[in-house]
Amino acid sequence: MRALFAALLLTSAPAGAEGQRVEFLGHHSEVPAGWVPQPVVSRMRLLQFEVPGEAGVESGQFVLYYFGPGQGGSVEANVERWRSQFSRPDGAEVEAVIARLEGAILPATLVELEGSYARSVGMGQVGEVLPDRMLLAAVVETPQGNLHPQLHGPADLVRGQREAFIAFLRGIAAAPPP
Repeated sequence: MRALFAALLLTSAPAGAEGQRVEFLGHHSEVPAGWVPQPVVSRMRLLQFEVPGEAGVESGQFVLYYFGPGQGGSVEANVERWRSQFSRPDGAEVEAVIARLEGAILPATLVELEGSYARSVGMGQVGEVLPDRMLLAAVVETPQGNLHPQLHGPADLVRGQREAFIAFLRGIAAAPPP
């Protein structure tokens, strides 16, 4: 697997006072106040938000996937699947930037991809190929099984939301008992 690796240190704070607290699978974290909650459209989604763009700019989407204990595949398998959905304008493969989030509450691996994107459920590109897209995706290890948060959309929009996405990952913690 071809990829660029990096380590992200625990240097930025969570979303903060203006964030929206979200709860899922016995855990919680925060997303920015400007992200708009949407009804989940699949039983494999725990959370779904529209990430609005500037006026006249297409929105992005944040989804938190959970497939069940032991389901959803390895980090490597997910990276290959996500990477297969991207290409450069000349059709060449896109390199994934992969980083283990050091110091996060739960072990997490962040994956960043940018290029022409054709979203699909499996390997390869299916459907309309959209240029200048970005995907931030992660595999977060929990005692209940892996979480798969993803933020995708226009590259400039997603790039601008990168720190909020990382803050969400770093902020995932067990929810206090009721």
